[in-house]
Amino acid sequence: MFVASISRRITAATLGMALSAAAVSPALAQEVTLRFASFPGPTNFLNTGLFGPWFKKLEDESGGKLKVEFLMGGSAAAPGEVFDSVEAGLVDIGWSITSYNPGRFAAASVTELPLLASGSTESSAAIAALYDKGLVDGFDNVKVIGIATADIARLHHSDEISGLSDFKGAKVRAAGNVLSAMITATGATPVGMPAPSIAEALSKNVVDAAAADWFAVEGFSLLDVTRSHIDIPLGTTAMYVVMNQDTYDSLSPEIRKVFEDNPPSAFAAFWGAGLEEESQRVRGVVEATPGHKIITPTESELAEWGVAAEGVIADWVETTPNGAAVLDAYRAELEALRSADKAPGP
Repeated sequence: MFVASISRRITAATLGMALSAAAVSPALAQEVTLRFASFPGPTNFLNTGLFGPWFKKLEDESGGKLKVEFLMGGSAAAPGEVFDSVEAGLVDIGWSITSYNPGRFAAASVTELPLLASGSTESSAAIAALYDKGLVDGFDNVKVIGIATADIARLHHSDEISGLSDFKGAKVRAAGNVLSAMITATGATPVGMPAPSIAEALSKNVVDAAAADWFAVEGFSLLDVTRSHIDIPLGTTAMYVVMNQDTYDSLSPEIRKVFEDNPPSAFAAFWGAGLEEESQRVRGVVEATPGHKIITPTESELAEWGVAAEGVIADWVETTPNGAAVLDAYRAELEALRSADKAPGP
């Protein structure tokens, strides 16, 4: 059905694509407008606080030759359709989460492994470094212009609970196979769904809880449908910003240089720090909101979940092509980043 949907959109968009191709041809025009698919709504921080400023930076560096048109709220493509829509040329640029396309980005799921990374600053920088080293697969037919991660998932429950033991038997939203495996290993039942669907699922008791970052509590309206929050770093999911390869190849050398001067690693640094700062702001909002409580796991709870995490990590290494090398590289990048942060200044 998805293939048929894509085919219908391609047929309907044929004229628009032809006009777009003419627009990006440096021989016909000095300016180019690229269509960017972003599934959050227009007031969501991801658009206003991250993508907006990032693309404004690129537009400014192009001297006005580059414009980016936002197609928001899933109007251009649903989260799981973004990659295929970009590859097919239905939009020029799009972003989404790697776990929304299970099996396509096997190595990128290393970021989902629990109890490793502590924040999106380090996890984004680490996955970008792995991409630069050729260790992240799945992007052969598109131009990657950004790669990073969501912030680290915590646990958010719709009821008043006392600790991690209350998640046993619960239905928990989880993004990606790895995080789902961790939820299963701790006695809960994982339910997959994109972030924009979590609040409704909680309100209708489709799920009892969600594994999501602090940002999502406000950014995807979880504040009104959750009560208890457990501050445990369960891992995160990688995200990407990709451009249609033909579109990129058609850009003038001047505009291509703008993207070359702002590679995926630069995007990761911008995105990771900005998202983590916003997540910490939201954590403060949650802490100050009546009816909500943030729970720090006990040592015994962490030890129990640590055993589960070790099993999930071992299974991931065994079932992921080149898994041991990818995990070793990810851990090494995290350690290097932490060591750099602790190094004395000049």
